[in-house]
Amino acid sequence: MKGVFSIKQIKKYHLWGIIFIVAFSSLMHFVFDLSGKSKIVGAIAPVNESLWEHLKMPLLPIMLWWIITYFILKRQINNLEKWILSGMISSLITILFIAAFYYTYTGAFGIHSVVLDILSLIIGVILGQLVALKIYTDLELKTYHYLIIYIIFFSFVFLFIIFTYKTPHLPLFKDQTTGSYGLN
Repeated sequence: MKGVFSIKQIKKYHLWGIIFIVAFSSLMHFVFDLSGKSKIVGAIAPVNESLWEHLKMPLLPIMLWWIITYFILKRQINNLEKWILSGMISSLITILFIAAFYYTYTGAFGIHSVVLDILSLIIGVILGQLVALKIYTDLELKTYHYLIIYIIFFSFVFLFIIFTYKTPHLPLFKDQTTGSYGLN
């Protein structure tokens, strides 16, 4: 029956989604090299070891998960716009958490650790998914909420693509292993 809201089923898929997103995000780290360093693939996958490029890793997996899950749970999802917005929020929270966590342990504590990098992805995805689920299930959103999130989300997507090819020479964009920026 269309419009029937099964929160239990949606929660179950969110938990499985965390595993899917973390695994797929981890694979995204290697996609650019596996593509033969395709500049087109560089728009969606990290092209170097900069933090900025690594923030791309969870974006596609999160959005794919939300799209796939929509088609699986179509009958239980009673508000498509809110579903889409929740997916965008999950992406933004994940990305912002990873950046904040990274700068905390590297900048504040001087620690450089692949284990912490991976942990930041895992925690970021968990937080993003949980907040998105809460927003989808419990919050009433106004039109301006949608507008703000759409603007922020699509700005990030646009900047991820543009800055891959026209990279600002700022620390956020610098590959710490080679000193390069973007595809340069």
